[in-house]
Amino acid sequence: MAETIVLALNGGTGSRAALDWVIERARTIQVSLELITVIDLARLPMTITKDRVIPAYEQMLMDAASRLRRNAPAVQVMTSVRRGAPLQELLNSAANADLLVIGTREATGSLYGTLRHQIAAGVSCPLVIVPTDWTPRNGSVVVGVDDDETSYLAVDFAAREAERLGRELSVVHAWRIPTLLALRWLDAGASPYNEIRMAHAEVLAGMVERVRAEHAAVVVRDTLEHGSAALVITDAAENAEMVVVGTPERGMMAGLLLGSVAHDLLISMPCPVVVVPHPADMPLLIANAEQNK
Repeated sequence: MAETIVLALNGGTGSRAALDWVIERARTIQVSLELITVIDLARLPMTITKDRVIPAYEQMLMDAASRLRRNAPAVQVMTSVRRGAPLQELLNSAANADLLVIGTREATGSLYGTLRHQIAAGVSCPLVIVPTDWTPRNGSVVVGVDDDETSYLAVDFAAREAERLGRELSVVHAWRIPTLLALRWLDAGASPYNEIRMAHAEVLAGMVERVRAEHAAVVVRDTLEHGSAALVITDAAENAEMVVVGTPERGMMAGLLLGSVAHDLLISMPCPVVVVPHPADMPLLIANAEQNK
């Protein structure tokens, strides 16, 4: 079964990098691709009519589709110009997809650069954000984990990617001692530092064991460090092919809440970042993962 990808383009350099990323992916997996762009007609200057804008966006998609067919002729591709608010249109477009892919520039750069945190917070399938300077690497696949449901899905996604690419999987777990607890230790004159570290080591070991049981061919390296999770994962992903992280359950805050680690990674962008939603927010990914076992 082909993997269904929605690739959002806006004509910038980030879009070209995202298209290159999909082309590279199509060399190792069967892909069905929808190229989309979003026009917010309500925000067009009065001097520019939709009759001038829409053909330009359609041509951009046609050029991207032509480039894709030249470089990845096996990919099934269709194009779509959507009209409306970019955030909502992008989320709607990914409702039945396996992946949503966008490109980005700097933190305050392109249209999708300013929206990427909102998209990541609201999307119901894994989101791939490709930095504008992306080129293929031979690095590992890095996944940040914690002791929660989203980490299990993030690890499964990352392990499948490592297996597909024939790369090492780096499973990273960072931990910190809560400030209030540290203050209590100072007052008491004792510290259960080693006990807490061992508890976190067990979390990491459980994740590694899960990968080795289900993906025996994947070489796994584990990293346990005390410190900020975002900084630890960013350092580990400096030369990585991609980094995968999960997000917390959104619940009543749907579309507004993004985990702090994912938030920080989308600012630093050490490599393509894959944001995997909480299980309660992604029934399609769960079904697809079961189907592909």
